[in-house]
Amino acid sequence: MTIITTVVGSYPTHSFKANGFNEKLSETLGLFDPYKQSIINSVEAFVKADIDIICDGQVREDMVKIFASKINGFRIEDNTAYVKGKITPAPHPISVKDFKLAFKTAKSLNPMFKLNAPLEDIFNHEAKGVKGILTGPTTLIHSSLIENFYSSKENAIYDIARALLVEAKELENNGACAIQIDEPFISTGAEDINVSKTAVEIISEELDIPVILHVCGDLKDVLGDLLDFNVDILDFEFSGMPQNIDYLKREWSSSRDKYIGIGCVNTKLDSIDEKEDVRSTVSSVKNIIKQDNIIIDPDCGMRTLSNELSEGKLNLLKEIKEEGL
Repeated sequence: MTIITTVVGSYPTHSFKANGFNEKLSETLGLFDPYKQSIINSVEAFVKADIDIICDGQVREDMVKIFASKINGFRIEDNTAYVKGKITPAPHPISVKDFKLAFKTAKSLNPMFKLNAPLEDIFNHEAKGVKGILTGPTTLIHSSLIENFYSSKENAIYDIARALLVEAKELENNGACAIQIDEPFISTGAEDINVSKTAVEIISEELDIPVILHVCGDLKDVLGDLLDFNVDILDFEFSGMPQNIDYLKREWSSSRDKYIGIGCVNTKLDSIDEKEDVRSTVSSVKNIIKQDNIIIDPDCGMRTLSNELSEGKLNLLKEIKEEGL
């Protein structure tokens, strides 16, 4: 059995002030990036923990603002996103620069990192990759207030899906090994599941690299539908939501050909998980899907945790991978 590891997304972060003559000069010229070092720190932590598929750490903004602040048709006011007009793609790539820095940093630390690393090579431990992460259409719209242009959320969701597809293609063209779409709002039932499915597939069906759909929360009412989404990997929260294991058992069948990302480290737990609890979660899911190749990761992002806790949780994934089940 082959186990590979990934991260869901956000990592502990803070902005850095300019230090030294060169950085202060860059700041004066408007060229200093206060989050560059935070991206590097995140990647260094991922590589140290031998994570197979990493990301840039999502350090700049929360998952809504990072996209709503750049995509045409939105405005941000008092930390709230508003839809103010027709949603169209951002004039420039949103996350490609950070992706490139993440890859460059990872490659300098471990030459196994490759652009467009095939999933098969990653499972064979012949390569590691960097994925791009998008906040999903349903989550972006349901986290925003519609002021103008749209009479319903449905059309806004489809338009932002088309805008996100442009970003996804940019990431693919620049070497992402996969695109992850984060859709926590799907589990809330706030949107018709068929609308969410159509929006996700506007993106997934146009890409040539694997697409990961991450949905956290209680999946009682949606897990069966999610298994029919046209994506390659479904990533769910199992450690903090153990009932999702029962829902998966109820809905899974041997004819399913999707990979399941097993969230097995509880990111809401303010301590390092017990290794046997992590093992038990992974084993329970593996016994249902009966796949030789499995992907394990934290339940969700770790932005709210300390660096020490985050590193400890990542090291648990490393130990499970090395020791096997």
